[in-house]
Amino acid sequence: MRFSLIVPTVNRVNELGRLFQSLSTQHHDDFEVILVDQNLDNRLEKLVTDYSQQFPILHLKQTQRGLSRARNLGRSHTKGDIIAFPDDDSVYPPTVLSQVDHFLEHDQAWDGVIARIFDLNHDQNAFEFCGGDDQSGTVDYWKGYTVGISHAMFFRASVVRELAFDEAMGVGSGTLWGAGEDVDYLFQCLDAGYRFYYDSKLNVRHPSPLKKNNFRQQIQREYSYGLGNGYLLGKHILPKPLVQSATSSGYQHTILEISKGDLRRAGYFLMWGIGTSFGYWNGIKKRQKITQEAKKII
Repeated sequence: MRFSLIVPTVNRVNELGRLFQSLSTQHHDDFEVILVDQNLDNRLEKLVTDYSQQFPILHLKQTQRGLSRARNLGRSHTKGDIIAFPDDDSVYPPTVLSQVDHFLEHDQAWDGVIARIFDLNHDQNAFEFCGGDDQSGTVDYWKGYTVGISHAMFFRASVVRELAFDEAMGVGSGTLWGAGEDVDYLFQCLDAGYRFYYDSKLNVRHPSPLKKNNFRQQIQREYSYGLGNGYLLGKHILPKPLVQSATSSGYQHTILEISKGDLRRAGYFLMWGIGTSFGYWNGIKKRQKITQEAKKII
């Protein structure tokens, strides 16, 4: 089957080059890259020219920034049977496309498969509390909340052509909800009845945020991502135990880290918790507004 890989990018050249290099080593070579370039200059021209000799690249320019906007633009240009959304700083191991192709070709019961996310250089999770675990299996809302990260998800094309990303969510959206758009998209898929499998033996790679961010950057990231996380939890009707666990985890870990004397990590978790709380109540307001508008139409 053919893959369409939608890659939004802004302000990154070396990282994108690393991703392209990993794509050039794929055992399965039937794929296209749809590059949604949100840079205002032409910094990517040489990179695109060089790698276009190795695989097809459709280079789209988009002046209005936003991760979800870029993915939605890319959706309208796909020609593949399987669609994925690698981050511009992620890496695909050489066998990942062939593994996904084999899985979805031989088991038509699944509408997509989700991989585990390892650190760039080590076989350990890139993210501390999400991105995968050892237990493969069917993805429900509980599982999806922890493994539903965009650059690890592979969809049949029919799914992606039906459902769009929420452009009010994600990096560059212009709203407070700076994350959560990927899990939100997966929850939309589950709401629509699509079925996904999480395979712990399948992996993609991504830099660990804790290894590249300083304290201030990480604090800002945790708060921004917490806002998006909370908005996601409020926006959807989810199992109560999941919501209770997800909205309280930041504060619980804050207390735990204080008891250990690690005030740095306590700060991270506190900002995540505060962001999640604020985002959650705004997500509920959004859901209530949608419900009220739907009733008016009826």
